[in-house]
Amino acid sequence: MSDFLSSALVKSHLRVVHTRDDDYIGLLTKAALRAVLNFIDFKDWDAVKDKFEGEVPEDLIFAALLIVGDMYINRAQQQEVNLYINKTCENLMFPSRKMGV
Repeated sequence: MSDFLSSALVKSHLRVVHTRDDDYIGLLTKAALRAVLNFIDFKDWDAVKDKFEGEVPEDLIFAALLIVGDMYINRAQQQEVNLYINKTCENLMFPSRKMGV
């Protein structure tokens, strides 16, 4: 996973106690972390840590957990309505976004 988002934390967030989905949850976690990086416009987590005094802000970690949870719950489902990014997730990530001119 990552040094700041452990599989135990992700599984706790998902309320998963079995190991059957561990590989799948790992894949979702990587995708969620990439989605957060893309949203805040950083190339890697080292750059994020450099900006925030060696730490990844908790709001970004929680945003990644929300994305993992959404992908885990809504996997392979077809919806009759459009699904949008969780507004709370967006609000958590927005203050860390690079706003270049």
